[in-house]
Amino acid sequence: MKRFVKWMKQEEGFTLAELIASLTILGIVSGTIYAVITFGFNSYNKVTVENALRDEADLIMSSTMTELYTLGPTSIKQVTDGIELTRTEKDLEGHTITHNSQIMLKELSGKVGLFTGETGKPATIDADLSGSTITLDCSGKASECSSGLIEIDLHLAQNDNRGTVHRINLTSRFGF
Repeated sequence: MKRFVKWMKQEEGFTLAELIASLTILGIVSGTIYAVITFGFNSYNKVTVENALRDEADLIMSSTMTELYTLGPTSIKQVTDGIELTRTEKDLEGHTITHNSQIMLKELSGKVGLFTGETGKPATIDADLSGSTITLDCSGKASECSSGLIEIDLHLAQNDNRGTVHRINLTSRFGF
Protein backbone atom coordinates (compact mmCIF):
# COMPACT_ATOMS: atom_id res chain seq x y z
CA MET A 1 0.00 0.00 0.00
CA LYS A 2 2.91 2.36 0.77
CA ARG A 3 4.20 1.91 -2.74
CA PHE A 4 0.83 2.92 -4.19
CA VAL A 5 0.62 6.05 -2.01
CA LYS A 6 4.19 6.96 -2.93
CA TRP A 7 3.39 6.54 -6.64
CA MET A 8 0.29 8.75 -6.30
CA LYS A 9 2.25 11.53 -4.60
CA GLN A 10 4.73 11.80 -7.44
CA GLU A 11 4.31 15.01 -9.37
CA GLU A 12 5.87 13.95 -12.62
CA GLY A 13 4.12 14.90 -15.91
CA PHE A 14 4.65 14.85 -19.62
CA THR A 15 7.25 16.96 -21.31
CA LEU A 16 6.22 19.42 -24.00
CA ALA A 17 7.91 17.31 -26.67
CA GLU A 18 5.95 14.21 -25.61
CA LEU A 19 2.69 16.15 -25.63
CA ILE A 20 3.31 17.62 -29.12
CA ALA A 21 4.31 14.21 -30.51
CA SER A 22 1.21 12.47 -29.13
CA LEU A 23 -1.12 15.23 -30.38
CA THR A 24 0.48 15.08 -33.84
CA ILE A 25 0.02 11.31 -34.06
CA LEU A 26 -3.57 11.60 -32.79
CA GLY A 27 -4.32 14.32 -35.40
CA ILE A 28 -2.91 12.25 -38.28
CA VAL A 29 -4.79 9.10 -37.26
CA SER A 30 -8.13 10.86 -36.65
CA GLY A 31 -7.80 12.86 -39.90
CA THR A 32 -7.20 9.66 -41.87
CA ILE A 33 -10.16 7.92 -40.25
CA TYR A 34 -12.42 10.93 -40.95
CA ALA A 35 -11.35 11.06 -44.62
CA VAL A 36 -12.02 7.35 -45.12
CA ILE A 37 -15.45 7.53 -43.48
CA THR A 38 -16.44 10.66 -45.44
CA PHE A 39 -15.34 9.10 -48.74
CA GLY A 40 -17.33 5.95 -47.91
CA PHE A 41 -20.52 7.88 -47.16
CA ASN A 42 -20.16 10.02 -50.31
CA SER A 43 -19.57 6.94 -52.48
CA TYR A 44 -22.54 5.12 -50.95
CA ASN A 45 -24.77 8.16 -51.54
CA LYS A 46 -23.67 8.52 -55.17
CA VAL A 47 -24.14 4.82 -55.94
CA THR A 48 -27.58 4.80 -54.30
CA VAL A 49 -28.84 7.73 -56.40
CA GLU A 50 -27.34 6.34 -59.63
CA ASN A 51 -28.98 2.96 -58.97
CA ALA A 52 -32.32 4.71 -58.42
CA LEU A 53 -31.89 6.54 -61.73
CA ARG A 54 -31.06 3.29 -63.56
CA ASP A 55 -34.09 1.62 -61.97
CA GLU A 56 -36.32 4.41 -63.22
CA ALA A 57 -34.79 4.19 -66.70
CA ASP A 58 -35.51 0.43 -66.64
CA LEU A 59 -39.10 1.17 -65.59
CA ILE A 60 -39.54 3.59 -68.50
CA MET A 61 -38.10 1.12 -71.00
CA SER A 62 -40.11 -1.83 -69.68
CA SER A 63 -43.33 0.26 -69.71
CA THR A 64 -42.65 1.23 -73.31
CA MET A 65 -41.87 -2.33 -74.39
CA THR A 66 -44.90 -3.71 -72.53
CA GLU A 67 -47.18 -1.18 -74.22
CA LEU A 68 -45.74 -2.03 -77.64
CA TYR A 69 -46.02 -5.78 -77.24
CA THR A 70 -49.37 -5.76 -75.45
CA LEU A 71 -51.10 -3.68 -78.10
CA GLY A 72 -49.29 -5.15 -81.11
CA PRO A 73 -49.75 -2.04 -83.24
CA THR A 74 -50.27 -2.19 -86.99
CA SER A 75 -49.10 1.41 -87.33
CA ILE A 76 -47.26 4.01 -85.28
CA LYS A 77 -47.08 7.78 -85.74
CA GLN A 78 -45.20 10.62 -84.11
CA VAL A 79 -47.32 12.99 -82.00
CA THR A 80 -46.42 15.89 -79.73
CA ASP A 81 -44.31 14.63 -76.80
CA GLY A 82 -44.31 10.97 -77.95
CA ILE A 83 -45.76 8.34 -80.24
CA GLU A 84 -49.24 7.00 -80.89
CA LEU A 85 -49.81 3.30 -81.47
CA THR A 86 -52.77 2.06 -83.52
CA ARG A 87 -53.99 -1.48 -84.05
CA THR A 88 -56.77 -2.18 -86.51
CA GLU A 89 -58.38 -5.57 -86.87
CA LYS A 90 -61.56 -7.08 -88.24
CA ASP A 91 -63.99 -8.96 -86.06
CA LEU A 92 -65.87 -12.10 -87.13
CA GLU A 93 -68.56 -10.04 -88.83
CA GLY A 94 -66.03 -8.03 -90.85
CA HIS A 95 -66.27 -4.81 -88.83
CA THR A 96 -63.06 -2.85 -88.34
CA ILE A 97 -62.01 -2.36 -84.73
CA THR A 98 -59.38 0.24 -83.87
CA HIS A 99 -57.35 0.30 -80.64
CA ASN A 100 -55.20 3.35 -79.83
CA SER A 101 -52.51 3.81 -77.23
CA GLN A 102 -49.87 6.43 -76.55
CA ILE A 103 -46.39 6.52 -75.10
CA MET A 104 -45.57 10.09 -74.12
CA LEU A 105 -43.14 12.11 -72.06
CA LYS A 106 -45.17 15.14 -71.06
CA GLU A 107 -45.40 17.63 -68.25
CA LEU A 108 -47.77 17.27 -65.32
CA SER A 109 -47.63 19.63 -62.34
CA GLY A 110 -44.35 21.15 -63.47
CA LYS A 111 -42.62 17.77 -63.83
CA VAL A 112 -42.06 15.69 -66.95
CA GLY A 113 -43.34 12.13 -66.60
CA LEU A 114 -44.03 9.02 -68.65
CA PHE A 115 -47.62 8.38 -69.76
CA THR A 116 -48.70 5.14 -71.44
CA GLY A 117 -51.88 3.37 -72.47
CA GLU A 118 -55.21 4.41 -73.91
CA THR A 119 -55.99 6.72 -71.01
CA GLY A 120 -52.42 8.01 -70.71
CA LYS A 121 -51.94 6.79 -67.16
CA PRO A 122 -48.74 8.18 -65.59
CA ALA A 123 -45.92 5.91 -64.43
CA THR A 124 -44.43 6.62 -61.02
CA ILE A 125 -41.13 8.32 -61.82
CA ASP A 126 -39.27 10.33 -59.16
CA ALA A 127 -36.49 11.59 -61.43
CA ASP A 128 -36.73 14.69 -63.57
CA LEU A 129 -37.09 13.68 -67.24
CA SER A 130 -36.72 17.17 -68.75
CA GLY A 131 -35.07 16.98 -72.15
CA SER A 132 -36.02 13.32 -72.71
CA THR A 133 -37.59 12.37 -76.04
CA ILE A 134 -39.33 9.48 -77.78
CA THR A 135 -38.97 9.71 -81.55
CA LEU A 136 -40.09 7.59 -84.47
CA ASP A 137 -37.95 6.98 -87.54
CA CYS A 138 -39.89 5.50 -90.46
CA SER A 139 -38.01 4.29 -93.51
CA GLY A 140 -40.25 6.45 -95.71
CA LYS A 141 -41.49 9.99 -95.28
CA ALA A 142 -44.98 8.92 -94.21
CA SER A 143 -46.37 10.36 -90.96
CA GLU A 144 -47.67 6.91 -90.01
CA CYS A 145 -45.73 3.71 -90.57
CA SER A 146 -46.05 -0.01 -89.96
CA SER A 147 -42.32 -0.63 -89.41
CA GLY A 148 -39.46 1.52 -88.34
CA LEU A 149 -37.22 2.47 -85.48
CA ILE A 150 -38.19 3.97 -82.12
CA GLU A 151 -35.50 5.93 -80.28
CA ILE A 152 -35.84 6.79 -76.63
CA ASP A 153 -33.37 9.39 -75.37
CA LEU A 154 -33.60 9.68 -71.58
CA HIS A 155 -32.09 12.49 -69.53
CA LEU A 156 -32.74 11.64 -65.88
CA ALA A 157 -31.76 13.87 -62.97
CA GLN A 158 -32.32 13.45 -59.25
CA ASN A 159 -31.11 15.23 -56.11
CA ASP A 160 -29.45 13.31 -53.32
CA ASN A 161 -30.03 14.04 -49.63
CA ARG A 162 -27.33 16.76 -49.72
CA GLY A 163 -28.95 18.56 -52.66
CA THR A 164 -26.35 17.48 -55.22
CA VAL A 165 -27.88 16.80 -58.64
CA HIS A 166 -26.95 13.46 -60.21
CA ARG A 167 -27.61 12.99 -63.93
CA ILE A 168 -27.65 10.02 -66.24
CA ASN A 169 -28.23 10.00 -70.01
CA LEU A 170 -29.35 6.83 -71.78
CA THR A 171 -30.30 6.22 -75.39
CA SER A 172 -32.06 3.13 -76.65
CA ARG A 173 -33.26 2.17 -80.13
CA PHE A 174 -35.43 -0.72 -81.14
CA GLY A 175 -37.36 -1.72 -84.20
CA PHE A 176 -40.99 -2.67 -84.53
